[in-house]
Amino acid sequence: MGGNLSIIRRQEAPPTAKDADNADDAACLSLTDHERQLIDSTWTQLTNSRDSNFEEELGVRIFMRIFELDPAIRDAFPQFVGLHTRDAMRQNVMFRCHGRRFVRAVRSVVDNLDSLGVTAVPNLNLLGRKHRHIHGFHTDYLRTFEAAMEDVWRETLGRRFDKTTRHAWRKVFKLITSTVMHGYQQTTTCPMDTAAAAATTENTTVATPNDANGSLACNDSQTDCGLSS
Repeated sequence: MGGNLSIIRRQEAPPTAKDADNADDAACLSLTDHERQLIDSTWTQLTNSRDSNFEEELGVRIFMRIFELDPAIRDAFPQFVGLHTRDAMRQNVMFRCHGRRFVRAVRSVVDNLDSLGVTAVPNLNLLGRKHRHIHGFHTDYLRTFEAAMEDVWRETLGRRFDKTTRHAWRKVFKLITSTVMHGYQQTTTCPMDTAAAAATTENTTVATPNDANGSLACNDSQTDCGLSS
């Protein structure tokens, strides 16, 4: 349901440095085998932690960066308005919950690059439609989400986040935000999207509402999200 947003694997040489800088080219929403390998290996590094809460930690860092880049985005998160320091954000259960959901949304794409249309794209479309009802959310914010992810990736990966790797990840970031945008702009519910989301929720081992779908900016009334304070 994401139009031409699915990532298609291509067998060809890695892109040149010049191509790697052109991240906004709509024709580049496909991955070479080399780019796929780069995403797989760097994702392993990003999530390789002995801490069982690594998803939370990575997501918290991304959300911190989002608010640093554009403080106005806090308007979409009234429950976070009083969190003025990094320590306060880390200690807030809902903030950690949002961070975890965010990373799970990214993971659903990375883990299903060869079959995005089965669950990842439908769930992101569904997520976009849900955001139509979030007061204070603007689609322009999605560019900030992309920038925040790139900043955290660069900080974590260091030299491994070179031009080619950055270009590959930008495709993934753009696919996520573009698919959410696509869902946001839809006026009706797609039965296939709903069925996919329901199937994912049914099969998940985590008894936490909405975790299967992840979240870019989930704004709900949950207080614990299945986490300990």
